[in-house]
Amino acid sequence: MGKFCNCGPILRDLPFVGISLAGLQLIEKQSYNYASLGYVLVGPVVLFLPLSEKDSMLAASKIRFRGAACSLAAALLWGLVPLYVDIVHATNPYEIVAHRALWSGILLLFFMLLTGGMRMIPGVIVAKATRRGFVVSSFLLTLNWGLFVYAVQAGHAVEAALGYFIYPLIAGVLGILLLGERLDRMAWISITVVVCGVFVKMGLDGRPPIIGLCLAATFGLYGVTRKRMGIDPVTGMFVEMLVVMPLAAGYLIWMVFDGQLIFYGGGLLNILLALFAGVITVVPLLLYHAGNRDLPFTAASLLFYANPTTQLCLGVFVFGEAFTLSDGLAFSLIWLGIIVYFTSRSKLRAVPANS
Repeated sequence: MGKFCNCGPILRDLPFVGISLAGLQLIEKQSYNYASLGYVLVGPVVLFLPLSEKDSMLAASKIRFRGAACSLAAALLWGLVPLYVDIVHATNPYEIVAHRALWSGILLLFFMLLTGGMRMIPGVIVAKATRRGFVVSSFLLTLNWGLFVYAVQAGHAVEAALGYFIYPLIAGVLGILLLGERLDRMAWISITVVVCGVFVKMGLDGRPPIIGLCLAATFGLYGVTRKRMGIDPVTGMFVEMLVVMPLAAGYLIWMVFDGQLIFYGGGLLNILLALFAGVITVVPLLLYHAGNRDLPFTAASLLFYANPTTQLCLGVFVFGEAFTLSDGLAFSLIWLGIIVYFTSRSKLRAVPANS
């Protein structure tokens, strides 16, 4: 039997998939804590009803598809970011990071005001542990941005791509150690194949990829930190930008007093490019967090390999870089590992949003 309760406080906190204007409709909850429940709105009450096994499987399937689509889209969009860095021609990587943080925050502010999300902020930051988590995630994200921009500008785009090859491996290990995720035998085989691809790349290049390792470590820790917090992606990213925006604005003001031209040297085109930094930052990150929430962390990490693959295609076909033997062997093994993983999945199990 289901049970009745006052719907006032519940409707403010529960995400829905559509609500009938007549006030009567069976709808499915998106939170995994209630994955086996549906509920009917009947006037001022909410009747919780057990969903059939078929309905529960269908809802979980939709969630898995949505998570895979978001993770893949985020990876592809991130893979195109080197194009932006190349077009900007800014010599100061810190200015690019400052514009990304500042305009991302402003863009999210308008979004939060339009959607009424600002009322959620006090509840999100009320816990001291959550505030500490946002400070840590903001620092890791900003550091990752700076390292990536420096790598592209300094001619180490391939090493940056290698960092994003290594990232899913680190993220997968962190998911096992810190989030309690488990891998079956075929998943371990796929991870091992991917590891071999990364080590082949490192061995043939003949040097440790310091920048790549730092990129992988910072972004892996960032993803785990945010997943453990269990905060809505939009709200969480807005709070992160609130932490970083004063520093970003302060840096741009310092540039002005130091006699430097901001907005990448000035001019209408450069001003528009600076503003666009918010768009190329917000959209992929929101997609990343949505996919990270709906998929097991290891699965989302494997999909992330579309990012460095896109970067490699840009390097070869747009920037004219050479496609070496090490690149060919590494990519072959990495994609083989991804194919093994996903073809061995009879189903992907969604995990709780607040795990």
